[in-house]
Amino acid sequence: MASSLITIQRDIILDAIRHAAGNDIVSICVVLGEYPVIRYYRPRTPTHEASVLCSHLARFVQDEIDRYAGMNRGFPPQNPRPRAVLLIADRSMDLFSPLLHEFTYQAMAHDLLPIKEGDKVTYKTVINEGSPKEEVKDMEIGDHDRVWVDYRHLHMKDVLERLADDFAKFRAANPQFADEASNVTVNTIKDMLAGLSDFQEGKNAYTLHLNMAQECMKYFQERNLLELSSVEQSLATGLDEDYKKPKNLAIQLVRLLDEQSIINSDRLRLIIMYLMYRDGLLGGDIRKLVAHAKLPQQDEEVIYNLDLLGARVQKPLKDTKPACQPLFPQKQPTATQEQDVSLSRFEPNVKRMIEEQIRGTLDPTVFPYTRPQTESEGAMREQISQSSLRSAKPTWARTRGSGDQPRQRIIVFVAGGATYAEARTCYEISQSSSKDVFLATSHMLTPGLFLRQLGDLSVDKRRLDIPAERPKPTAPAHLFEKDPPPPAAVKPSAAHAAPTAAMANMSLNSDRSNAQTPQPPQTANPPPPSGKLYMKTSCFSKMLSAFGFPLFSVAANFSVIVFAPLIPCL
Repeated sequence: MASSLITIQRDIILDAIRHAAGNDIVSICVVLGEYPVIRYYRPRTPTHEASVLCSHLARFVQDEIDRYAGMNRGFPPQNPRPRAVLLIADRSMDLFSPLLHEFTYQAMAHDLLPIKEGDKVTYKTVINEGSPKEEVKDMEIGDHDRVWVDYRHLHMKDVLERLADDFAKFRAANPQFADEASNVTVNTIKDMLAGLSDFQEGKNAYTLHLNMAQECMKYFQERNLLELSSVEQSLATGLDEDYKKPKNLAIQLVRLLDEQSIINSDRLRLIIMYLMYRDGLLGGDIRKLVAHAKLPQQDEEVIYNLDLLGARVQKPLKDTKPACQPLFPQKQPTATQEQDVSLSRFEPNVKRMIEEQIRGTLDPTVFPYTRPQTESEGAMREQISQSSLRSAKPTWARTRGSGDQPRQRIIVFVAGGATYAEARTCYEISQSSSKDVFLATSHMLTPGLFLRQLGDLSVDKRRLDIPAERPKPTAPAHLFEKDPPPPAAVKPSAAHAAPTAAMANMSLNSDRSNAQTPQPPQTANPPPPSGKLYMKTSCFSKMLSAFGFPLFSVAANFSVIVFAPLIPCL
């Protein structure tokens, strides 16, 4: 019985994967006009059942795009652009990225602020503050907002500086609002914007992002994120701010768990990162940390569910297993690296994967191809490597037509959700290299959403309302009810005697009162009145049901009189 249940669950999962491959990833490739080389993530030492997810997904994508190319002779279209590369990964490739506090504007805002994500991404803020037109409004955040597009991938420190500089330029362009004696601060900017009457759209955009930046910095100070993120970076990278092996991390962890300013979700994130840094803990130590942090019991289930994503949660007292090696070695800092980016030392594995692919050094044992590499593909990889070297030339050494060459596309699909830090790295690589990087995913992850979905892994699936397991919609049952049997036919009355005998005994001179007047035979049902329609009860009930009225019982001799053309009762 257990084996059959596992088989059913596996078939449901594979059907969901096949649907995602056929309708989503392949659709992206078709829209872009790309027939890509496909590579997928395969862990070195898999320990969880979901480790085969990427291999199944890559195989389904390859089969579907081959089938599409076979049915469409014009695909892929002729193009001088180098053949694209599709990299398929899943969330288990990097479990630190959805847990870390990221201090770029977009990631920080989605982590700390109550941003609503649905058909539209909105944030509730106060506009025209301090004026008679003050109101609370849901402001949409999207690509139509130029301030958001320009600032979203910047560090929060740079966002605050640029907001002040841009507003100074705006104030210089509108001297009627200039006040040289005052310093440009967030509060003064908001006060001046409240007095503007023109340029309403730009005014609301500046107001929105000034409020959001101010709220982010307020939470940054209230929750002691400066000290917290310093420990997080050491846990994620395995190096301290001096790029040396960190010391006394356990003491720093316990001290942060005692801080009243650290909220429960941040404590849970910190414990999970410490557990992954240590490659597992003793069961008793996990319970002690959860109790010391005063976390609810369900948070312990969240921690143990990491095992389903390939992370080692619990280890024995005498552990002989070698330490788990990172997927990519930690890069050493460059001489030009600034000291003020110590809270951004961590780089997502997605970034390292793309960079290795561009250099042509991506490990084929960890990221194999769906098909054996041919000579042409090997030459293409060599061409990619050489082009990446050429892109390192100074601008004066490039030919005039080099900028017109079509750029190769790299499509990255992350199953299980991608983080905003990973989206930022794809954007940065596109800007700094000669490649166009596209990020595709099932959904965008915030730390809160990741923890909630991690906890759902141990919940009874009947409570999760999984779309693949919902009962298929059916037609109402009354549409399939059989019609009642027709009434039994009334037998005709016995034949009357021939009238000749009665006529023989008739006396024309007899009294009329003694005459036998023959009665006509009675029919089974009386005919309907002239110009009126008689409708059976069963037919009337069907018509009520067809038009959405509830059925109700009626007497056997109930009839409906309608003055309309005859409607057949089917």
